[in-house]
This record gives sequence, C-alpha cells and structure tokens, in this order.
Amino acid sequence: MAKDVTNYTSVTGNENKVATGAAGGDLRLDATFADSPEGAAKLKAAQARVAELRKALEHHGGEVGDIDGCNEAVALIDEELGSAEPRQRSLKVALGALVAAIGTAAQVLLAAESLRGAINTLFT
Repeated sequence: MAKDVTNYTSVTGNENKVATGAAGGDLRLDATFADSPEGAAKLKAAQARVAELRKALEHHGGEVGDIDGCNEAVALIDEELGSAEPRQRSLKVALGALVAAIGTAAQVLLAAESLRGAINTLFT
C-alpha cells in the first residue's frame, strides 16, 4: 500500500520557493508573479507606478479630496503588491477607493490611472 508523503517547505525572500524531502502525489509548488521574468517585470512596473503616485500626492496633496483616504489606499495597494500573491480583487477595491479619494486633482488622477494600467497588466 502506497503511503502519501508530503514535505513542503516555503522559503521566502525575493519570492524563492523550495520544496524539500520525500514527495507523494500531493506535492505542490506555488507560483508567484516574481517566478517568471515577465511577471517580475510587470510587478516592478506596478511598484514603480506606486512610487510615482506617492510623488504626485506629495506635490499635489492639497488638491485631492481626501488625502488620508489616498494615503490609506496607496498603502493597501503597496502592501498587496508586496505580498507573495497579489490579489486582483483587493487591488481593484483599493484603486476604486483611491480614485474616489482623489477627487478632481488632475495630476494625481493621471498617476492613479497609470498605476491602474500597470496593475491590470499584472493579471493579463
């Protein structure tokens, strides 16, 4: 009788994952965006857009409708992009909150739309 054996070790740090030990039929190795060169480039592009958005908020913060709401949404987006597996739904909700908090500040809206495009690219 075959015995299922699973020994899964996840080693994080630049999204490296290592599976060690005996493996049965249920061995799994999770993939992340950073596991492929294309995914890593898309993720870095989205993170660069977050940095640009932060600069736009710094320079035009007085023009936005709710600066605290903007900062909170940007922090959530940054946190999600820094996670091992960014969740599309969480990012979309945070982007919606961000745009609502920005109001009509044109320069900040442009940066937010650029970020939205980079995030959408992550999931295509």
